[in-house]
Amino acid sequence: MAALGRRRPGLKRPPGGLIVDMDGVLYRGERPMPGVLEFFSLLRGRPFVLMTNNSTVSAADCAAKLGRMGVEVPPSSILTVADATVRYLAGAGLGGSRVLVLGSPALKASVAQAGVELVAVGSPADVVVMGLDRDFTYAALSHAVRLVAGGAALVATSLDAVLLTEDGAVPGTGALVAAVCACVDATPVCVGKPSPAMFEMASSLIGVPPQESLVIGDNLISDIAGGAAAGAHTALLLSGVSQDDFDAASEVKPDLVFPGLPELCVYLTESWGPSGSLGGR
Repeated sequence: MAALGRRRPGLKRPPGGLIVDMDGVLYRGERPMPGVLEFFSLLRGRPFVLMTNNSTVSAADCAAKLGRMGVEVPPSSILTVADATVRYLAGAGLGGSRVLVLGSPALKASVAQAGVELVAVGSPADVVVMGLDRDFTYAALSHAVRLVAGGAALVATSLDAVLLTEDGAVPGTGALVAAVCACVDATPVCVGKPSPAMFEMASSLIGVPPQESLVIGDNLISDIAGGAAAGAHTALLLSGVSQDDFDAASEVKPDLVFPGLPELCVYLTESWGPSGSLGGR
């Protein structure tokens, strides 16, 4: 099937590289999306990076998950929001700061690499980092509110309100961050998508500038808006969060729209052509 969306005037050349969301695009929970094997077969030898706003996993975890689906991707080709958080904290000169991390063990282990002092709930902190926390408690919420009200910086790995699973949607990091912001006037720094910085990190990993890259995602707010803000072209797959009500749901418009990976594969095959050239190079 051809693209359902309208191309922007600037989208005239085949993409030089792909920046690909994972949850809702490649899989949902432990279930691979239709066409995932064909998609990665098409990417063989081409520049791509996978991205996720899921702060509970490492790049190695994601690579292992794809491996169980029959797809071999090295961790070096995966950028997680935990990795992006480390880069943000290090770049913001927060080394040595006291940091309360409300999130998974994987996020805490990553943040520790930024040269900060991790503290427990109940302790003073200069920064509150919030990720997906399946053990989130009222006590943790209360302490985070008091810290932020007292001047601590609030850093969110993402503002995604929901996370798609095999059983349906569950609260995402954004829902937990919203609980804090409902209690205290604060504007969190979002490190993950839709932050353009994360897309720029992804572009640097594949050596292709955003303007020559195609961002593929299922979420208008995090994937499509973030990719466009970084200067990349965007393709929305109606296999996840946004689905086919995107026109009414948001003013954000992707360059291309596809029902799922099989239709995207048709477009990429036609775009790249039989010669296998990348971006006209």
